[in-house]
Amino acid sequence: MSEPRIEQARATEKPSDNSTPHADAEVVITTRKLCFSYGEVNVLQDIDFTLKKGVILGLIGPNGGGKTTFLKLLLGEILPNTGEVEVFGRAPTSLGRLRAKLGYVPQKAHFDLSFPASTLDVVLMGAYFEVGLFRRVPKEKRDLALSLMQRLGVEDLAEKQIGKLSVGQQQRALIARAMMSSPELLLLDEPTVGIDTEGRNRFYEQMAGLKRDFGITVLIVSHDIAQLTEHVDEVACLARTMHWHSRSELMDEKTLNKVYACELDAYLTEHLRHIDEFHGGGGQNS
Repeated sequence: MSEPRIEQARATEKPSDNSTPHADAEVVITTRKLCFSYGEVNVLQDIDFTLKKGVILGLIGPNGGGKTTFLKLLLGEILPNTGEVEVFGRAPTSLGRLRAKLGYVPQKAHFDLSFPASTLDVVLMGAYFEVGLFRRVPKEKRDLALSLMQRLGVEDLAEKQIGKLSVGQQQRALIARAMMSSPELLLLDEPTVGIDTEGRNRFYEQMAGLKRDFGITVLIVSHDIAQLTEHVDEVACLARTMHWHSRSELMDEKTLNKVYACELDAYLTEHLRHIDEFHGGGGQNS
């Protein structure tokens, strides 16, 4: 079986190598002076961010640094307090049918082990936006699903119950599902958590292949700094504000120590805040 094209028109403009796009490449994501807070907790402050078409970007940062919140803003799940967010030149809440061009794979996909859906069933769910819910999926979409599963190494699991797959296998199946709508942008939240070194290497190779063959843009949120920096085009660190790094810079021990120290500081700050609230809020026995 020949591999179906994800999008014929895009095949004519796919990059010939893995080089970073030219400076005037089309912008896929833009934020301007983006700020967000949960109550009095300031999570994101004055975020100016640009992601261009055809780039694989790694977004790193400490726990509590705002990475998941940033993704929610890009998806339109929450709205900024101030500032602007644009995806494909529009506010995320106004994407309309362009939303099909935005693929998203969450950090955790919880599957009931007794849920009867097969891996292929789950991947085919990615076609529902185009085909319609409760409508029969046409043969070309089924062929596309099987082709994507083969590319991502889960074709042999097509009939296996999704809840019985390993974490890494589930993640690859969800990426195949996200690719069913021919996305131009893929947002991945901690896609390598719970996956061994070999699996992580395979994942990054697969992302490079998707970029090469389909010209997609990928934003990967990850704590896997050492391995991430070997495979992405650009790296940004989000810790309330946005900081940009080159890959070579993040291989420097001093910078790595600073990033991890930042994560430790964030943890200790949050931990001490909870202690203060407990003792100051009347939780202490007298």
